[in-house]
Amino acid sequence: MKSKLRNTGILIYMVLFAQMAWSQDSYSFSLREAQIYALEHNHDVRNALTDIEIAREKVKETIATGLPQITGSVSYNDYLELPTSLIPADFIPGGTPGEFVELQFGTQHNATWSADVNQMIFNGQYLVGLQASKAYLSLSETSYEKSEIEIKDMIAKAYYPVIILQENRVIFDSTLQSLDRMLYETKEYYKAGFVEDTDVDQLELLKSDMQVTLTNIENQLEIARNTFKYLLGLKADDEVTLTDRLDNLMTDINRDFLLQQNFDVKRHIDYKLLQNQKTIAEFKMKLDRTEYYPNINAFYSYSQNAMRNEFNFFSSNDKWFPTQVIGVTMNIPIWSSGYRYHKIQQSKLELEKLIVKQDQLAQGLSLRVKTVKMEFNNAYLIYLNKQMARDNSGRIYQKTETKYREGLSTSLDLSQTYNQYLSSEIDYLTSLLDLLTKKSELEKELTTVD
Repeated sequence: MKSKLRNTGILIYMVLFAQMAWSQDSYSFSLREAQIYALEHNHDVRNALTDIEIAREKVKETIATGLPQITGSVSYNDYLELPTSLIPADFIPGGTPGEFVELQFGTQHNATWSADVNQMIFNGQYLVGLQASKAYLSLSETSYEKSEIEIKDMIAKAYYPVIILQENRVIFDSTLQSLDRMLYETKEYYKAGFVEDTDVDQLELLKSDMQVTLTNIENQLEIARNTFKYLLGLKADDEVTLTDRLDNLMTDINRDFLLQQNFDVKRHIDYKLLQNQKTIAEFKMKLDRTEYYPNINAFYSYSQNAMRNEFNFFSSNDKWFPTQVIGVTMNIPIWSSGYRYHKIQQSKLELEKLIVKQDQLAQGLSLRVKTVKMEFNNAYLIYLNKQMARDNSGRIYQKTETKYREGLSTSLDLSQTYNQYLSSEIDYLTSLLDLLTKKSELEKELTTVD
């Protein structure tokens, strides 16, 4: 019986494990592939695309308001008691002057059906509103372009830490293995009486520090991967492999090209967005002015009425009485006590604010690009310095390790050079991350749109 229960438990575990495996998807991305994937699956980008569709539907909605509008109606009234009217008795032969006679007019059952057609002939708000809705569509498309630029930058900044932390893990894991071998050899020398116990303690301390460092790297790597998957719109349990190597990413850095590239402020995405907002503000002012214009509409109405004392509207023997009306209406604004005037003045002031803001943005963008170029160049110089320091400290540590194995160096010397090497390696990888981040920021600022 216990065997059957154990086998059943194993079977259930295997089924659950298979379901978990099936629920996971595996992905492999280079940086370029990740950016392309994010443009289709990132939540913010998908919403920006939806905003464009909403703006397109808004344009169609605005166009439709100027096309013929047709409505129909059907009504039925059952007068349980016919309305009573009072007329002077003087109008009836034999009636008493000064008194009233009660009379009931009409039929108990009454039905009407009608169809109405309305057509706008001239409406200034409609014409300007149609132009404004197209400008709003252009604003939505520009906002999507901005989302594309920003998500590419965000993906790059999320991609780089994963690559560098993976590089960290490989380097420090190799160092841990080296320390482990030296610790084993030192313990053997201690047993033989060739070294002191402090040498063993020193190496155990170095090994323990490296194990803690590797654990910290694993935790940071998990956080970085989750951030990367979130930006791509992936599930938290999806498996992701990044195919770019650190050397390849560094090869893509063209320092001279980035520093010498010209900047056209009018083709910057933020400037284009503000230009769209300015265009919409201009249409807003035009829209306010159209309140001075008359509105002209044409209409046509056709209806049929039937009056019965019995409910027999579907009988072909009784008549329906038609009515047709065609006409034109014109609404002319005459006096608004200054309401329309002050509304236009507000629109003018809002437009002036955007003009000032546009000049301010142009100056700010030019300054920002110069600043980012300097930060990128500084990051590049720091990277070269940290690279040289890493190489030197690595050689010093390797020589000290060799001397320690040969008994020509103490564990204290090894500890000092090890800490120096570890610090320089961390500084080097940090400078790499900063350089790649500044490169991405500069590329983002130099991106131009038509």
